[in-house]
Amino acid sequence: MSTIAPPVRGKSWLWQVTALSIVLGALLALSLKTQRQAVEKGEPNRRDVLSATYLGIKRENNDLKKQLTESKLKVEKLVRQQARGIHGKDYLRMLDESKMLAGTAAVHGSGIIVTLHDSPKKPAEIKQDAVSDYIVHDRDIRDIVNELFASGAEAISINDQRMIATSSIRCVGPVVLVNSTQTAPPFVIRAIGKPDVLENALKLPMGVADGLFLLDMIEITKEPDIRIPAYSGVMKFSSAKPSEANPE
Repeated sequence: MSTIAPPVRGKSWLWQVTALSIVLGALLALSLKTQRQAVEKGEPNRRDVLSATYLGIKRENNDLKKQLTESKLKVEKLVRQQARGIHGKDYLRMLDESKMLAGTAAVHGSGIIVTLHDSPKKPAEIKQDAVSDYIVHDRDIRDIVNELFASGAEAISINDQRMIATSSIRCVGPVVLVNSTQTAPPFVIRAIGKPDVLENALKLPMGVADGLFLLDMIEITKEPDIRIPAYSGVMKFSSAKPSEANPE
């Protein structure tokens, strides 16, 4: 019985791999050469350009905030001059109260300072859920702020960001945005109100801060005089309009 030997396959794949490797090597060498030439010519790389752009925008934003604050002070001065000449002290008192309610006036008074930070303890289990419990999240901050307002706090700030009716607290990657401003731990929450009432509200068993106390993530101090800045952002209403006092 005769046997037929299988044909020997060609090694064309070896030449294809070799050719592909040569092409890739040439492209890599060309890329490195181009980058080296750019560095020699003093051309900035993409990271440097983006960093410089970011810093420039940040400086411009800070300058605009200063201009906004100065403009608000000028308007405030004119309003007070008009009110003093026409309506007197009652109108000025109503104006001050309205500004405090809106959060556009800096205030001070007795209250508490709540500091939130990541837990110094280490999770017993290396699981994502377990590790997450040891980190301060935006929901923790929201729960504390809501509890303080519900307990009679008259003014609250988070890392010097004043809380107003349109304030938001949300997580964006490793930072928390408060009033669209990046903040990072420790989160210092200042609240003006009755110190004992505010502190007891946060120390209720099974309350909003119970887990934070368990993991040493919260500290509370009572202060006789706390200063909270005015809201420094822009208030603009595009949809909401004032209703008539006595609509027909």
